[in-house]
Amino acid sequence: MGRGNSLRRPALESRALSSALGWCMPSARGPKCHCPQQDADHRYWKGRHPTHRPPETDAMQDQQLVQIIAGIGVGLALAATAAWSARRRWQRSDERWQAWFPEAPDVPENPDLVRELAVGAVLGVNNAFPVNTLDPHKSRAEMRAWLAGSWNTRSAAQAREAVQSLLMEGHSATFDLLIEAAADGDPDASREHLEQVFVDDLEHNPELAEFIAHHPEAIARLEALGYLVTQADVERGTRAYDLGRAVVVSRVAFGAGYFNRAEAMTMIRMAAFVSQRTFKSWREFATSYLLGRALWGGVDDPDFEGMVRIVEELLRNPRSPWLRCGWFR
Repeated sequence: MGRGNSLRRPALESRALSSALGWCMPSARGPKCHCPQQDADHRYWKGRHPTHRPPETDAMQDQQLVQIIAGIGVGLALAATAAWSARRRWQRSDERWQAWFPEAPDVPENPDLVRELAVGAVLGVNNAFPVNTLDPHKSRAEMRAWLAGSWNTRSAAQAREAVQSLLMEGHSATFDLLIEAAADGDPDASREHLEQVFVDDLEHNPELAEFIAHHPEAIARLEALGYLVTQADVERGTRAYDLGRAVVVSRVAFGAGYFNRAEAMTMIRMAAFVSQRTFKSWREFATSYLLGRALWGGVDDPDFEGMVRIVEELLRNPRSPWLRCGWFR
């Protein structure tokens, strides 16, 4: 055997091994394969060659990679959109809550004052008064026009008389007599019963006839709304309606220049004190207020439904002064 044979043996052995395993080995002349399986059925392209893949395979893998990257991008975009939408919904909710209960800017936090002013929150919110300051933030002319139109009040003396009347008895004295008298009669004939009980008063008090007419519908409506659940809810009366209005009239009189700050706060603290002694929660206060409002204007009055909505917001809205400060301790 010659030297040339010994040098060529590894190549021959490699080709023999490749043939036995079904692999294609490139020749020294170039990349062309000397594979016996490279025939018409193209079994060579079925992945048997360890280093050669058909162009279609590379294209398919590239396409799959593009699809994966695109899917990840879409997923990230959807997640970002969902997060933005959730944040925007939260912002809109917070803006809506703040719109219900506006606050004056640059006012030191004073929970006690907010709680005292909250006795008048139903009517105050209805007039868009700030919940955190005595000043209603309206012009003096506007506040004087409000007192003149709603309360026939055009001076400091008249404003003082109006607030003192609300603190002493207001409409609740009459309303509570109606409620007490109705409890002694037939619930299905409360109007007739009340007209008989107050027959002498009806002659010189034309408003009384309206209050009597409103009574059956007021009780039924507040029962349906879930405020009058027990007889105690009815017997608690309508005192809150007068106390709430006393706070608002005091604030308006301050804004109108009829009260100074000290006098306005004295009136408001008296209303808060009586509220604390009469009720045990804002829920009880709200029930009493709505009952008084329903007896005064009737449940068919569009403004009554507005008051109901305000009370619902005060009882459940996180920005509500009732929830932020809690009941009196």
